[in-house]
Amino acid sequence: MTVVREIEHRESTPPATVPPAPSSPAVSATTDAVHRPSRLWLKRLVSLAVGLALLAFSLKVLAGWAAHVTLAQLWAELVAIGPTRVVLAVVFTGLSFVALVGYEYYAVGYTRRQLALPVVALYSFITQGIAHATGFAIFIGATVRYKLYGARGFSLLDVITIQVYFSTTFGLALFMLVGLGLALDPEPLAHALGTGTWPWRLAGSLLILAVAAVVFTSSVLHRKIRLFGHLIDLPSLGTSLFLLSLGVGDLLGVAATLHVLLPEALGLSYFETLAIFVAALGLGLLSSMPGSLGVFEGAVMLLVDPAPELAAAVLGALVAFRAIYYMLPLLLALLSFGLVELVRLVRRPALARPDDARPGL
Repeated sequence: MTVVREIEHRESTPPATVPPAPSSPAVSATTDAVHRPSRLWLKRLVSLAVGLALLAFSLKVLAGWAAHVTLAQLWAELVAIGPTRVVLAVVFTGLSFVALVGYEYYAVGYTRRQLALPVVALYSFITQGIAHATGFAIFIGATVRYKLYGARGFSLLDVITIQVYFSTTFGLALFMLVGLGLALDPEPLAHALGTGTWPWRLAGSLLILAVAAVVFTSSVLHRKIRLFGHLIDLPSLGTSLFLLSLGVGDLLGVAATLHVLLPEALGLSYFETLAIFVAALGLGLLSSMPGSLGVFEGAVMLLVDPAPELAAAVLGALVAFRAIYYMLPLLLALLSFGLVELVRLVRRPALARPDDARPGL
C-alpha cells in the first residue's frame, strides 16, 4: 500500500518547472556596455541643460541690474572699495586657502606616503587656484594633482584617494553650511522666490541630519571602503569632525571675503551674507560654469535685491570678489605651476647625467 500511494503521489504531482537558464555574463556585459554610454550622455545633456538654464536666468538678472549702471559708476564703486577692504579680502581669501591645505595634508596622509607640509601646501594652492576658476573642479583638480603628485611617485590610486577625501570634505562642509543657512536664516531665499520660510528651514534641518548621518556611518560603522579593488581607510570620528571644521572654515573665509567687499549701506550682517553666499555658491556649482561665472553673481544680486542706488556698489563688489578670490589665485597658481615644471626640467638632466656617463649607455 505504501508503494501504491507513493506511485499515485508521483503521478499526481505536476512536473517541476525547469528554471530559465541564467543569462550569459557576456550578454549581460554587452547589454551594460550598450546602455552605459546612453545613460552617461543623458546625464551630460541634463547637466548641460540645467547649467545653461541657470546661466541664462542669471544673465537676465544681471542685465536687468546693469541697465541702471554705467561703466563710470561701476569704476567709481570699485575705487571706493579702498585699499583697507581689499587687503582684508585678500587676507580672508588666504585663510580660506590655508584651510584647504589642512584637509589636503590629511588626504595625503591616508595614502600612507610621506610628503613635507610646504610641498603639500604648494600643490594644494596650485590645484585649487586652477580648479576654482576653471570649472569642473573634480576633474580639473584630479588632473592637476596627478601631474604634481605623479612626479613624486604617487600612483593613480593615491591621487584618486586624495581627490575623494578632498571633494568629500568640501561637499560635506558645503551641505552643512547650506543646511545651517537655510535652517537659521532662510528669509533672503524665501523673499527672492516668494515662498514661506518653513519649507527652507525643514530642508536645512534635513541637510544637517544627512551630513551627520554620513559622518557617523563612515567613521563609526565602517572604517574601510573599496575603491578599484583596493581597501582605503576612512578617518576616525574625531578626524572626520576636524576635517569637516576645516571645510567649514574654508567657506567661512570665502564668505568673509565677499562680506567685506559688499557696501555697508546694505546693512547685511556677516551671517546674512553667509546665507546668501552658500545659496549662490550651491547654484554656481550646480551650473558647472567655469568658476560659477555669471550664475554666482546673478544669484547674489537676486538674493540681496539692493535698492537701485546701491546696484552699482553691489556689482562693483562682485567684480572685486571675482578678481580677488578667483583671478588672483589663478594667476599665482599658474605662475607657481610653471615654476614647478621649470625646476623639474632643470633637475632632470642633472639626475640623468650619472647614468649617461656609464660605459655602454
